[in-house]
Amino acid sequence: MAKTLFIVDDEVYQSLPEAARGNLLSRVRGLFSFIPLNVEARKPRLFPEVLHFTDSVVSLTESDQAVDPVLQHIKQKETANVQFSIKQAGVNLTINNPPPSFAGNLDRGGVGGHWKTVVPIGQQTVSISMTYGVASLETAEEAVVDEDLHGRSLVDIRRERQKLIDKKGLEYAYAKHQSLTLTREEMEAELLAKHAPLKDWPGYLADNVVTALARIIAHEARHQYILAHSAAGLGADSPRVWGDPNYADFDGTDKANIVTRINDLTTSWNTAAVHLETCPQEKASPFD
Repeated sequence: MAKTLFIVDDEVYQSLPEAARGNLLSRVRGLFSFIPLNVEARKPRLFPEVLHFTDSVVSLTESDQAVDPVLQHIKQKETANVQFSIKQAGVNLTINNPPPSFAGNLDRGGVGGHWKTVVPIGQQTVSISMTYGVASLETAEEAVVDEDLHGRSLVDIRRERQKLIDKKGLEYAYAKHQSLTLTREEMEAELLAKHAPLKDWPGYLADNVVTALARIIAHEARHQYILAHSAAGLGADSPRVWGDPNYADFDGTDKANIVTRINDLTTSWNTAAVHLETCPQEKASPFD
């Protein structure tokens, strides 16, 4: 499939409430409506064997800490699968020296990279399409809660409550508006600290997390077309994915650059006679 952003449909994706999954796909699709990209969730074993140059893939992780292990797994499996495909195709090609773009561009809570090229081999031209993105749910949750709590931690909020009790007394501290606000903020901080499943979050907060996660996914998908960050907008280095309208969308110049890049990738793809398989049926999926 061409011009498709695949979100890996695995345990992390399925842990999101059904409505959240639908909203996530819709919001990512909206961020790429200027192309437009197809956006769909796909089980790892149901991926197309050949990934088109204009395709991108993003896997979700529950934590920031899991981003690098998932990244390394995908890169290792994609490399092994393409090496297998080279043998199956009977072409004389080695892929021992990937370009810098395949190392990826590591962001807070995510990473994206690619190796999309056409190689002439004798009278043939062969395409290599290796691509990946990883997005952390934890980063999306932190972005939303940090904005709402103005960067305060659970310890900070509990300290504020104790000061209120010491100053006004227990009855006042638990009955007034300020205390009710602190109670809500303490609940939000606890959800983040315990990394509670999104289904246990209040609806308004969960929906905000979905929006932030959609922006992280879009940012990492962009790296599968353009590795370098943009000067402004959602494609910029370390964008604030919640609470700052300057990073809510790709800026106009970046959109134009992405469209140009996708058109160039399509032209390059069409010059290849042999397309190596990134997800051959005989091998384990890189996204499993």
